[in-house]
Amino acid sequence: MKRQHGFSLFELAVVVTIIGVLTGTLLTRLRWYQEEAELAAMHRVVAALRSSLNMRAAQLIAEGKQHQIEQLATINPMSLLAQKPANYVGEYFTPQNFKISPGNWFFNRKKLLLVYITRTGATLPGAASKQFSYRIELSRTLEDANGPKPAETSDRTTIEGIVLNEVPSNLSR
Repeated sequence: MKRQHGFSLFELAVVVTIIGVLTGTLLTRLRWYQEEAELAAMHRVVAALRSSLNMRAAQLIAEGKQHQIEQLATINPMSLLAQKPANYVGEYFTPQNFKISPGNWFFNRKKLLLVYITRTGATLPGAASKQFSYRIELSRTLEDANGPKPAETSDRTTIEGIVLNEVPSNLSR
């Protein structure tokens, strides 16, 4: 009787199936890590913008120019950075007229919004990229001659701080 050497067709099919399942699992997990890395990079840029905004406001206060803090709400936050991110494509008055590719930042001059378009889902058919929008906003306290008052009873407001807030996607469109 002759002895067989090597794999049978069944054993080969089992090995190919196992390799296919492991590859599918690995690719799914790899995509998740790519999405998390992209979001981490986006949050890193936002943190740098918030720090730059706070430093600029502190500089204005130190120079006795508190009245100029209100003007910060109308600027492009990217202008506060010493070096803009490589994926910042610029300012647009009408960004819908331009095709801005996923994975990039742009500033909507008309709405005063800084927008990031994710790559997430951009490579999958039928999946849409997400947009994260940020706006510089002033935080105010209402007061009169006797101190802070509710909004209904006071005409004057004092700027308490300035922040870069995320704008819900349904309000930014």
